[in-house]
Amino acid sequence: MAELRSMVLQGPDLDRNEVVRWRCVDLRAEIAARWSITLTKGTIGKLLRRLGMTRLQPRPYHPKKDAAAQEAFKKTSPAW
Repeated sequence: MAELRSMVLQGPDLDRNEVVRWRCVDLRAEIAARWSITLTKGTIGKLLRRLGMTRLQPRPYHPKKDAAAQEAFKKTSPAW
């Protein structure tokens, strides 16, 4: 359970997992690959709740985003 918690908190590896955020389906596949255990999506949700985690997900973070371009856009966009 501790390994699962740390895996969820670290997030997926874009190159290996090909996703930018964990969904229950993605976690199900990763658990099957790592530990050879087949679980349902509902069971994944129950495990996350048992670990004190929710299914709420933050906005995905694109690994190649340009912070300078974002700041420039924020400064030049009109205020509504």
